[in-house]
Amino acid sequence: MPGGSRVEVCEHILAACFLHDLDDVDILFEGDEAPIVDGSAGPFVHAMRQAGVAGPPASAGLSLAVTWQGRTVTWTGGLAPSRARTFIQLRSGAALLNSGLFPGARPGCSLVLDPMGASRYGARPRLPFEAAWHKLIDLMGDLGPHRARGRLQGALHVIDPAHASNGDSIEAALADGRLNYLQELERSTPSARR
Repeated sequence: MPGGSRVEVCEHILAACFLHDLDDVDILFEGDEAPIVDGSAGPFVHAMRQAGVAGPPASAGLSLAVTWQGRTVTWTGGLAPSRARTFIQLRSGAALLNSGLFPGARPGCSLVLDPMGASRYGARPRLPFEAAWHKLIDLMGDLGPHRARGRLQGALHVIDPAHASNGDSIEAALADGRLNYLQELERSTPSARR
């Protein structure tokens, strides 16, 4: 951002904007990291509703799916995925928390998964296959800047997503037509050319 600084781990806020179909938002951060709150996008969704975002999110014509560790979850609208919290693997949890990210993190704001995928030490799951739902929320956060260019339509299915590769998956879907910007579709239809 011109004149601003880089903010880390803001995908939950961007996912909340995406879920509300917001395309022009100014967000002021104190510090260089978005607050982890409860580890989900839910508190940001709730805050946006409290601030006056009204009406149902516009998701007609958009389908997102994620397959994570053999579990596939699909979203075609609604706010329910915002409840999914972040997760860490038990073997890497201490190193991640000691990295300096997530100040204020506490056991209830993440699922701590053992090698078999069972939740240990952290919170109990809120959703079946919550880790897959959280990967979907992360994908929505990564789609946020693309939504700012226009409303998206189409379908995107990402297998084993990660922030590092989500951008490539999104760009590939836009390039091959699985995802389109709605205004591009409107411009290409005969009725829109009048």
